[in-house]
Amino acid sequence: MRRPYIDWLRGVAVLFMIEWHVVDAWSTEAARQGGVFTALALIGGTAAPLFLFLAGLAIPFAAASQQRKGQSLREAAWALQKRGWQVFLFAHIFRLQSFLGNPWARVDSIFKPDILNILGLGMVVTAWCWGRSDALKRRVACLLVPAAILVVISPLSREWWWPTLLHPRLEAYIRPNGGWGQFALFPWLAFVLVGCAIGVWIARSRLVTEERRFHVQLAQAGAAIVIFGIIATFVPSPFNSNFWTTSLSFFLIRIGVMTMSLSGAWRWMSRANAHRWSPVVLFGQTSLFVYWVHVELAYGMFSAAWKRSLTLGETALAYFAFTALMLFAAKWWAKRNERPWIPEHLRA
Repeated sequence: MRRPYIDWLRGVAVLFMIEWHVVDAWSTEAARQGGVFTALALIGGTAAPLFLFLAGLAIPFAAASQQRKGQSLREAAWALQKRGWQVFLFAHIFRLQSFLGNPWARVDSIFKPDILNILGLGMVVTAWCWGRSDALKRRVACLLVPAAILVVISPLSREWWWPTLLHPRLEAYIRPNGGWGQFALFPWLAFVLVGCAIGVWIARSRLVTEERRFHVQLAQAGAAIVIFGIIATFVPSPFNSNFWTTSLSFFLIRIGVMTMSLSGAWRWMSRANAHRWSPVVLFGQTSLFVYWVHVELAYGMFSAAWKRSLTLGETALAYFAFTALMLFAAKWWAKRNERPWIPEHLRA
């Protein structure tokens, strides 16, 4: 059973992603001060964890599709691991393209870990964990236990000495180290694992009449996770964690909000006219293509003339114009390709 609300929610993540990249690349230094910019950064900052979360969420659906084709549990898990390695390869091809299109880029920028790198590796690890068992409770445990370990030891990863023995680009997979990389395995990979655990529950067979009750319960579970995360902010951490980067509390709050967002997306896509064409759904179905194209346009030579030169008002207008351009590109790509450019399990 296809669940278009997952595509819709991924499309929302695309809108947030474009918003942040436009604001970050084109706003003046003066515009980057104050509460409005902070709010825009918080909104844009939800895109990355939401992409990772939804990538994990889609794995059980993709695995079920593989098993319906006659593959065993381990064969389905291996097929998904191979897709993860494909995404990891795409990440390096994307960086190579960026290097060739920027005369000032450094050669080692090709190996910079970014969101696609973590997404690909996260899919590999998550698919392997998913394939350890076909029993529901054990499968969920195989996903949540490693996620919990990743989040708990994230503050410690910032203090380990041994990553300094690695090349800075490899160290950046463990922890952020200046400009060498922004996304690290600790704790970002945990979003994929938790997303898959929730996807296991969503993918279970149930009657259509039970779907509303399930999503009410899912929203309640998400709210409970948010409340637990808020309470955790008042509990002293045994580690030297930073709330915005390595804290368990902020991780739980984001997981809870994204879980509630799933139920909100389901409710929105359950309305009477939800069958009509939706630009947000289209963005969700072509998310990797839009990511690939828009990053180069936002940060590359195309926009060099107005980079870091727009006020927030001008940036807002630029965002709507740029989003319209990306929508046109996404529609062209969807019509041009009968088969999706990205693996089906990344779509829904």
